[in-house]
Amino acid sequence: MYFAKYLEDFGITPVVLTVSPDKASYKDIDQSNCEMVKDVRTYTTNTLELIKLYSLFTSGSATKGIPQGHVGAYKHGFFGKISSFIRGNVFIPDARVGWKFYAVGEALKIIRKEHIDLIITSGPPHSTHLIGKKLKKKSGITWIADFRDPWSELYYNKDLPRTDWAKRLDEKLEKQVLERSDLVLTVGPSLMKLLAAKVPDQNSKFHYILNGYDSRAMHNIEAIPDEFFKISFLGQFALAQPHEGIIRALERFCNDHKNEKDKLKICLAGTFDDLILKQFQKLPGVKVEYYGRVQHLEAMKLMKNSQVLLNSLAEVEASKILISGKLMEYISTGNPILCIGDLDGDAARLMKTLPNSKMCAKDDIDGIQQFLNFIYKNWKSGNPLIHDGTENIQNSRYETTRQLASLLKKTYNHV
Repeated sequence: MYFAKYLEDFGITPVVLTVSPDKASYKDIDQSNCEMVKDVRTYTTNTLELIKLYSLFTSGSATKGIPQGHVGAYKHGFFGKISSFIRGNVFIPDARVGWKFYAVGEALKIIRKEHIDLIITSGPPHSTHLIGKKLKKKSGITWIADFRDPWSELYYNKDLPRTDWAKRLDEKLEKQVLERSDLVLTVGPSLMKLLAAKVPDQNSKFHYILNGYDSRAMHNIEAIPDEFFKISFLGQFALAQPHEGIIRALERFCNDHKNEKDKLKICLAGTFDDLILKQFQKLPGVKVEYYGRVQHLEAMKLMKNSQVLLNSLAEVEASKILISGKLMEYISTGNPILCIGDLDGDAARLMKTLPNSKMCAKDDIDGIQQFLNFIYKNWKSGNPLIHDGTENIQNSRYETTRQLASLLKKTYNHV
């Protein structure tokens, strides 16, 4: 979305093809940024949303059973196991694959009508790359496959009861996309290396641009001091993300300041596994507020007005590759960040460049506790540890769009 907004500034006119809002299957829709991209030329199509059938099967409703972020993981009971099996073995590569039947034909019309020179498919959902593969075959157009997350190694796949046949098909489709695209773009050096290793004879076409953050929007949000020391977690918190060490460290932190419990608040926004949410809500001597999913602007306000921002990266084989978009938004606030994840990963290397921020291993309870106490001590003394967020301005959405524009021009001229 931000790329589409800013590309015109660098001499590239974007045209977007997506699913019609009244046909798309999402449990919640955030329209708070629609105004920002209202001038971007956009086409929409119908879709065959298999995920609606999944939702009907699991909840009796076409929308209530649509999960946030992933489908079918962490399900228990007879129907839960069946739904997880369907997700892992029928929806390949994902439950949005039905859009391909509508998108390919419409995209070919747009390519002719708008004189399109180059297409970008962005996933997940990785089924969009299958659309790009088809368009490349039919039209020969220059094609960039943009991987915002891994494909075969996508973290929730390990929680699904997948057959060997399904795994092989997924890997086959992924390799076809990697081989046949003109360029593969992703969000970090380790993910780039992971994907490039699958087609070692084409390493030169793999590139990465870090997820950016909206520095302009964050700059316009006012930080409003209040009486609470707020520790906030925003985004998705699933069982694949380490949480026990955070909970235990927070218990100790709350006990350290039990005489000041009226000053402490934990703010949670997004989609949380029920088990994790209950553990947060049981923390002693602290006010815990759960907002559920919030509009993006409200999320940014909550980030800006927090004293510590928590993040936990999914614990998977490819955990070193994870640099979440949420982490980049955290950085733009200038507030202290505490992240749980791989100490040798890309996110850890990025965190080392930031003041008043720390990456901890999942079982480093002492380290987590000490960091929270350090930030709290400075806040209580009237010296909150805040920076202006400009140290990483090269990772703002505008600057990452500049990088993308340069890459697009080189790719088009080269192919």
